[in-house]
Amino acid sequence: MTSERLDTYRGFADHYDLHAWDWYAGAYGPRLFEMLEKRRLTDGSRPPRVLDAGCGTGTLALAMAARGWRVTGLDLSEAMLSAARRKDREGRVTWRRGDITAFDLNDITRDGPFDLITTVADTLNHLETLDEWEAAFRRCAAHLASGGSLFFDVMTCLGLARLDKFTVLDQDDRALILGIIYEPGSRRSTVKVTSFVPAERSSGLYEKAVETVTEWGQPVVGILERLDRAGFTDAERLWPGGEPEAEERLSIIVRRR
Repeated sequence: MTSERLDTYRGFADHYDLHAWDWYAGAYGPRLFEMLEKRRLTDGSRPPRVLDAGCGTGTLALAMAARGWRVTGLDLSEAMLSAARRKDREGRVTWRRGDITAFDLNDITRDGPFDLITTVADTLNHLETLDEWEAAFRRCAAHLASGGSLFFDVMTCLGLARLDKFTVLDQDDRALILGIIYEPGSRRSTVKVTSFVPAERSSGLYEKAVETVTEWGQPVVGILERLDRAGFTDAERLWPGGEPEAEERLSIIVRRR
């Protein structure tokens, strides 16, 4: 499905993994998989059907497919999906382009709805308003089996505020420059990304990529209200460390009614 939403990773997609921005599967994947297996996504008679919404370059989707799950990866960015397809040499994942607030995968769910939808690594933070978050939640609910689970992981307002800085990450063969401004009034974080990576091996030349990525934080209470309105119940905050607004990240699993 096409979308008018801007592909903010179009120019940066080929640099994304080189700077380890596909970090979620490595940092949180083992803990996530342990939690999901304890919850038994299916009765064991078939592999779980899983949608990774906002899959990026596909690292988490491929990790789930490696466990024998039937996985679909969805992303707005065709450039990011192209990177994901290059990594998926065995064709284990079904890759689709779509807007998380408006996607329709009825052709895939004809054989049965998804048992699990994941959307991690700040995907929902790219949506400016709670109305858009609710639209995304409703599309997820429409594609989930009754009792199926939605798991999402996002930055809180505090987490975005703490990133308000200028950072240079200089490695032997590449460099990443980040200029981040957080505006408390609008809860908006604007990231100017400048990347330099080797253009060709042994050429001595570097390729430059520049992108601007915008994210928004949302009040946790508002997120929970929109989940309820979209048809979800039993929201559970995972790995709590205290008051959610006092934490940098928010991880929630919720069940479709």
